[in-house]
Amino acid sequence: MEPLTAADREALEDKAALDTYRTLRSGLVTIGVLLALGLVVHIVRSGGRVPPSISATFYTDDLRGIFVATLLAVGLALVTVKGRPGAENSLLDIAGILIPVVGFVPTPIADPSCPVPGRDCVPAAFDTAIDTNMLAYLGAGLLALLVAGWRMWSVRSSTPWSPSTRTGVLALAALWVVYAGAYALVRPVFVQYAHYTSAISFFVLLIIVVWINGRNSTGVGDLADLSGAAYRRIYRSIAIAMLVAVAVGVVVFAVTGRQNAVVDDRFAVVFWIEAVLLALFVTYWVFQTVELWSFTIPPRVVPPEPRPATSSDGTPGRATPPLPEASN
Repeated sequence: MEPLTAADREALEDKAALDTYRTLRSGLVTIGVLLALGLVVHIVRSGGRVPPSISATFYTDDLRGIFVATLLAVGLALVTVKGRPGAENSLLDIAGILIPVVGFVPTPIADPSCPVPGRDCVPAAFDTAIDTNMLAYLGAGLLALLVAGWRMWSVRSSTPWSPSTRTGVLALAALWVVYAGAYALVRPVFVQYAHYTSAISFFVLLIIVVWINGRNSTGVGDLADLSGAAYRRIYRSIAIAMLVAVAVGVVVFAVTGRQNAVVDDRFAVVFWIEAVLLALFVTYWVFQTVELWSFTIPPRVVPPEPRPATSSDGTPGRATPPLPEASN
């Protein structure tokens, strides 16, 4: 086998990077679909009985594995996605770090072991699992922060870390201190509220990311041939819908004091709020995958080179339009 030229190797590396990003973005969609299909199967096998919330499926024997695995997979994928401008990378990193906690610390439910009658709690039977998961997760997080800090301040690189990336690492370190401190100093409060706090924070961060794309997406060279204005309208609509769903969830919790509120013992309001958020999450990543199918870095960061309207063999081709200005 003849050695590759530098240009051929660069082309292969570019193709590998593009294939990786395509798989990563498509994987985020697949993860959401996996959880949705698991919920459908669970509800059908339960005779049509809807669980009080998606989070409460942690306590089921048939869906717990899918529920926790999807949260871990989403977290890893969001941390892995890079190349976003400004604070977007750091927002996705923080969201990706938060979402596994939703699986490690289950949602409180009504249980005879609850110390306060009539108040939901995380059953004591899960104390050992929570401790094992959180100690391992905090330990892994500390190791990752130490490596990141060493790379950021001690290793010379031809591509030094940007100020926004450094700020993001410091934000992750602050988040680790908050979670480790809460777990160590006020463990009962942490166990009671870590699930809900992490889930709400995750969606708030995702809403900000979706809104950023709703202001700045360009729609250049996308798979569906949609305009930048169309993508911006879609992303803004998704962000607003997610914000409304989160706000309704917070209001329900404030009014009922329960993270798995059910109206009249029939309507699982929190389940349907979470189902809407899951659908919006999948919808956003479907459009992101379509828009950025041909790119590892969004075109607004590094505009693509214009393609001529006529190909090298003289046949008509599709010209790449100039990069439009993103509007509000």
